Amino acid sequence: MSARPLHVAAISLHTSPLSVPGSADAGGMNVVVLEQATALARRGHRVDLLTRRADHDAPAVVEVEPNLRLIHLEAGPPQPLAKSDMEQAIVPFTASLERLLDASDDPYDVVHAHHWFSGVAALPVTRERGLPLLQSFHSVAAPADSTSLGAGEPAESDGRIAGERAAATAAELVVAVSDAEAGTVHERYGVPAARMAVVRPGVDPEAFSPAAPAEMPAEPVLLFAARLQPLKAPDLAIEVLARLESAHGARLLLAGGASDDFAAYPDELARQAERLGVRDRVEFLGSVSRAELAHLMGAASILLLPSWSETFGLVALEAQACGTPVVAWRCAGGVAEAIGDGGLVLDSRDADVWAHAVETVLEDADARGRMARSARAFAESRSWAASAADLEAVYRHVLDGGPLPPSALPRLRKDSPCP
Repeated sequence: MSARPLHVAAISLHTSPLSVPGSADAGGMNVVVLEQATALARRGHRVDLLTRRADHDAPAVVEVEPNLRLIHLEAGPPQPLAKSDMEQAIVPFTASLERLLDASDDPYDVVHAHHWFSGVAALPVTRERGLPLLQSFHSVAAPADSTSLGAGEPAESDGRIAGERAAATAAELVVAVSDAEAGTVHERYGVPAARMAVVRPGVDPEAFSPAAPAEMPAEPVLLFAARLQPLKAPDLAIEVLARLESAHGARLLLAGGASDDFAAYPDELARQAERLGVRDRVEFLGSVSRAELAHLMGAASILLLPSWSETFGLVALEAQACGTPVVAWRCAGGVAEAIGDGGLVLDSRDADVWAHAVETVLEDADARGRMARSARAFAESRSWAASAADLEAVYRHVLDGGPLPPSALPRLRKDSPCP
């Protein structure tokens, strides 16, 4: 007899899972939440995505597909808020969540909070009602005394570190997207391995697939795909382009917009490109749709992932599904776990080292072909269906003590190759 379907509340307070990644504060987390929810719904579970209303005209409920809907909850002014202003939405979101549960005769089996805003908002409600709370962070704040972007995302508001600690220590289980993220939560907030699970993101290899040879541009194309903010290090991508010697004619595409907290940053990047003499070869695309991103990745020669910190690095997996080699920094959290033999994971952040790596890939067609095939094969082994199956097993582990799959058991490193 098969296990009964679950009713899941997935909370993403500060950003709607339906928002376009790369716009405002939307990014890889939005993709993970939506794709896992979609895959769970297709497994027969009912999933509600709960988010803050940021548009007065948005409908109260959006039927995304069978078994999956998005619910807008009132929490502060119905307009976009910068992440630095989002703490004000936590208390009213909690009140709206209470009202939603009071009005429903169809209780949730499990509440899964994404990012610390969601966890803090859900804590009092789940405690009062005895609902199991699972917490995913998708990014972990750098320590308050840290001055290095390599330590993680700087806290956008004063309450973040305390909020992360509260959510991490009170949740029944912390669900990380990588062993690296699990290790960070363990080290900074003291959460033991027994109260953590790892569910890695997946990729849709049909939506993200190699471009036809006729669609490939004549000149080399380097692609950067992330929000434009210092943590993601688009400045290093521009520096790499400027250092290329033999790959003449290479262009750099920057796919991603800037959030309100970094509204002036694109202008800084444009001035940097002008100063380095490559402004005519750098194109700012702004935020792009998922379909546009897949097209860009398929037609790119290389994806540059220079981010200082990533809990996983979903774009690396998506680029590999397109057969596009990835060049990334080894010490950026979980990035190494997202890259197979179709990528180069560098120990250095020196632009000359990166430029040499890029030229090595661009100038050896045979090697690039082998990397492309390896990249595609690696990505095909990471489906959203498999990710959702692991997530379901995690939910059932919390609900009835079922076993965690081996892939979900965190592997915490006792030492790190990175400073």
